[in-house]
Amino acid sequence: MILVLATLGALAAVPADSPKVELAVPREARAGMPVPMTLRVTNTSDRPLELYLRGRPIAFDLAVRQSDGPLVWRKLAGAMIAMVLQLKTLAPGETLELKDVWRQQTTDGSQAKPGDYTVTGSLLTDSQASLDSPPVPLHILAAHGP
Repeated sequence: MILVLATLGALAAVPADSPKVELAVPREARAGMPVPMTLRVTNTSDRPLELYLRGRPIAFDLAVRQSDGPLVWRKLAGAMIAMVLQLKTLAPGETLELKDVWRQQTTDGSQAKPGDYTVTGSLLTDSQASLDSPPVPLHILAAHGP
C-alpha cells in the first residue's frame, strides 16, 4: 500500500513552537473498501509542547471532498463533542496519532463514486483555530478492473 503524506511545513504562517501536522491516507483504494486515515501531530521543537485539546476522547475531524471542491463526508458531521478540555503534553520529537476509517459513504449515506478526492484532517483545540493538515489526494478506483 502506498501512502500519501501531507505536512504542514515551514511555508505556513505558524509559530515556531507549533507542531507538525500530517495526514496519511492510501494513494488509492477500490470502491467500497475501507480507507484508513491517520492524523499525526508531532512536536518538532526542543522543548515540551502543551496542547489543549477538545473532547474526550480527543476530537479530530477528517473531511473528504471531491477534487472540484464539494464536501462528500466529514467524520464529525452531526457529532456532539463534549466541552471538555484535556491537556496533552508532547515531549520533543513525540507524535500523537489519531486514527479512523472512511467506509466510502457520503454524508447522506450513499456510496462514494470512483474518482479523485482530497482529504484533510483537523485536530480541535481550545482556540477557534484547529491544527489542520494540508490536503492529501485520494483516488477511488472502480470496484472491478485493473
